[in-house]
Amino acid sequence: MHARALVVIGCLLAGLAHADAIDDYIAKQMQRQQIPGLSLAVVLDGRTLKLQGYGFADLELKAAVTPDTVFEIGSMTKQFVAVAIMTLVEQGKVGLNDSPAKYLPDLPAAWRAVTVRQLLTHTSGIPDFEEILGYGAYRNPTTAQQLIAVAAGRPMDFPPGTGWHYSNTGYYLLGLIVEKASGEPYVTVIEKRILGPAGMTRTRSSTPVEIIAGRASGYALEGGRVENRDPVQPTAVGGAGDLVSTASELVRWNAFLDAQSVLAKASYAQIWADQPLADGSLSGYGFGWFVTPVRGHRAQEHSGGTAGFSSDILRLPDDRVTVIVLTNTYSANPVAIASHIARLLVPSLVYAKVADERPAVSKNVFDYYTHRLDPEVYGKNLSPEFLEKVRPRWSKGHEFFRSLGPPLSVEQVERDTGDAADSFRYRVRYVQTSLIVDATIDEDGRITNLSGAEE
Repeated sequence: MHARALVVIGCLLAGLAHADAIDDYIAKQMQRQQIPGLSLAVVLDGRTLKLQGYGFADLELKAAVTPDTVFEIGSMTKQFVAVAIMTLVEQGKVGLNDSPAKYLPDLPAAWRAVTVRQLLTHTSGIPDFEEILGYGAYRNPTTAQQLIAVAAGRPMDFPPGTGWHYSNTGYYLLGLIVEKASGEPYVTVIEKRILGPAGMTRTRSSTPVEIIAGRASGYALEGGRVENRDPVQPTAVGGAGDLVSTASELVRWNAFLDAQSVLAKASYAQIWADQPLADGSLSGYGFGWFVTPVRGHRAQEHSGGTAGFSSDILRLPDDRVTVIVLTNTYSANPVAIASHIARLLVPSLVYAKVADERPAVSKNVFDYYTHRLDPEVYGKNLSPEFLEKVRPRWSKGHEFFRSLGPPLSVEQVERDTGDAADSFRYRVRYVQTSLIVDATIDEDGRITNLSGAEE
């Protein structure tokens, strides 16, 4: 037997040993996050290690989730739009350095210096209509002119190419550019050039008025209560997040990406390249993918969220691991779930405890999270500037921290000293999960920023 085959078998056996750990973890997270239904796919070295549904696709009918349950995938749509654009680039019908106004001549004058590449990479500076309208707007049919007017009502976030800010408006425009350049609806282009060749027959536009077999109902958690959510209207989201799919079909999408068959290899390299800004710094984003490495491991990741659904796909190409998580609630954290499962399969992704050189800082971080459910902001040891940033979002995080319970401990896992402030990374442990928290400290020992994500 070839050595490569022995390695594959060893990895599969090791992965199978984690099967129960994955199920146990999913069960705990669904209970803690109050997730009605979840569909999971785990791919290891080209083989489907796990493909399973959990919970309910419809709470009222008690219909079980299966690997073929249809979920809204939200912004995961963007990676399909990016490939569609690149097929047109290879045909000479779209130029990455073209202005969107070449295809959409009625765009605001302030947007004309933007390029197609900057739309793909969220470096255009065009404001995000979703930030302005919220997810609730997705339930209402609308027009391109209306959405463009909403975004144009705000000044540019920054001069094109000089910054990075996530903009659904950019991908809405890309969907329109696909239509103008091809002469067909953008979903039709995706179906012909991507979904058909990939064998993805159930991935399609959301279209609420049509009957889609196996479609899940969407939910959100409001005030501790699970509520129904309306499906998205295609005209209200377009190329920013219109598609629905299944875990089974996204496994095919993953294999299709691995095969790199529809585009030239140079085009795939562009899709997964970290886009630099004008000052040479990296944005962490490619064409429809976040591409920042995870603890030195190449990563390609994107989540999606609509009013009633949340999803994530995490690809670790060098480790040959892909995790796909689809849920039917906006309130879930599929990014954390996918990342945790990836760490079960790739132990080197896990942060290790290091010697704590500044225990006083660790105590301040622990105190902050201990008080995170207080009615009033716990501002002790926070800089005045950071305190003002925390105030408006303090109560909004209560539901999340209530689900975690009180923190049990804190430990330092990384330290990196910068020019302006000391930067630390911690693991804050809870009963069922942990947070990895980045903290920056000023010269007076006050916390100037905290950002955390579930481990």
